[in-house]
Amino acid sequence: MSEPAAAWRLKSSVRARSLAEEGVALSMGATAVVVRGARAEAVWRALEPALRAGYTRQALTERFPARGRPFLEGVLDQLEEHSFLREVEEEHALSEAERVAYPHLESLTARPYAALRALAGSGVRIRSSCPLLEAEVRRALGRAGFREVSADTGPATGALLTTRLSVPGHGEALHLVASGHGVWVSGPRNASADPELVERVRDWFSSLEEGGVADGTGEEPAAGIVRSLVAAQLALALVARVAQVVDGTPPPADPEFMVTTDELVSEPHPFVALPVLDPEAGAPLAPAAEPPGEVPDRLDAVAHLWDRVFGPVGEPRPEDLEQLPVGLARVERSPVLGAGTTTAEARLDALLAALHTVAWPRGEGAAAPEGPLGLGLGLTPEAAVGEAVGGLVTADPAGWKDADPPEPMSAPARRMWAALTLRFGVDARSRWQEWDGTGLWRVAVHGPDGALLGASAAPDADAAVREALLRAVAGAQAAGRDGRVAPAATRTAPVTAALARWAGETGLVRVRAPGGAGDWARRGVYAAVAVWS
Repeated sequence: MSEPAAAWRLKSSVRARSLAEEGVALSMGATAVVVRGARAEAVWRALEPALRAGYTRQALTERFPARGRPFLEGVLDQLEEHSFLREVEEEHALSEAERVAYPHLESLTARPYAALRALAGSGVRIRSSCPLLEAEVRRALGRAGFREVSADTGPATGALLTTRLSVPGHGEALHLVASGHGVWVSGPRNASADPELVERVRDWFSSLEEGGVADGTGEEPAAGIVRSLVAAQLALALVARVAQVVDGTPPPADPEFMVTTDELVSEPHPFVALPVLDPEAGAPLAPAAEPPGEVPDRLDAVAHLWDRVFGPVGEPRPEDLEQLPVGLARVERSPVLGAGTTTAEARLDALLAALHTVAWPRGEGAAAPEGPLGLGLGLTPEAAVGEAVGGLVTADPAGWKDADPPEPMSAPARRMWAALTLRFGVDARSRWQEWDGTGLWRVAVHGPDGALLGASAAPDADAAVREALLRAVAGAQAAGRDGRVAPAATRTAPVTAALARWAGETGLVRVRAPGGAGDWARRGVYAAVAVWS
């Protein structure tokens, strides 16, 4: 016999609001769905009772007029996508504590009654160096519906307070509260912690400026209301963990903590902990990503990397830097400067430069037993491969021979040259080199004292000279500012695309992913290592 079709119903907290002729807005908490169409409101009014009572998709669709079924399917798809539906499940009369927990659980899971039963059967052990905070957490967990809350006599974890949650049939889940310098961190609210994560949280407190190192083992000076708020946030995190277990939801790539200050400012922040990359541990390259969008869209997609609390790097911003004739950007809390033909491209360049210091903190000049390495990062696999190949070929002193430019400068290159020599008054000269038999060009721009102002390489000579001049102009434009634009790089899109294509066509370079690249790729950044074949 075939399994019976799943029965669903609309969650009780979903509300509808008319948008007149535009349609109807459905909302649950901070999430909203708009069903558009002149007759959307009338259709919704007819449909809502069936959705509240419970339905199977097939039976509901069969009862609907044939010409309106595509509309119905679209509505049901939106409700499912935004988790506005829950299963029709075995229900029971709610106790007072369950009535408090139910709305939160229903927003988190498609099986709120199963989650309530799991919650009632779950135990929590608390270990804390702060009796006042422990008492607040006990009260909050009791109000949330946990029946068994006890003291944990296990080894200390180094946090101000830790909880160990045991859901029947599942392993323990660890949550924590840590504090220092007027900042309280509780959670994670969307996952379970582990001892390594607890240590990383302690390291983050240790890195805070002013006031020394937070020991995380004593009570911070704060009003009782802060302890109550933090305790409530921790209780919500444990309830969310129970819902996650019941639903079988996989953990997120990055845990999210509630960060609260003594001034009662409280916000969720992702704790992004990128591993150091190992260039000698080879791994397959990440698969081709979706075609890249515009640079601002790509930057928005990785905004978690510069979260203002836990981000591994600061936000790349133009700040008060001049944006003509080229774009400049600085990474917050860092002297790193980036350059681009637009401000968005400068922000991307600055971000990648800052991420290099996180990826390879021991430096990028090391060579593996197999020879020199080129190391690349990018928001697409192609960009990472191109930068890695560029780093390998530009650093190789052998093979390059001085040559005349293959053709006159293009109009964009001439504008850059004019900006460098006329606008900024730099007595510059360019040096062109060719690698016989490979089709590669290397261009370097030097100042009057021979100092390198900009350099790049590519099979496309125009792309190489434009990047070299971009870096030279950016360096002159940023003169007198804190920080410096890296003079030699292969990071602009025309250069990385040309180099990635060249490596694939010639076979002269082998490219692989470094160890740890998978963790970076899951967060939107790709890494590559290039070696000679």
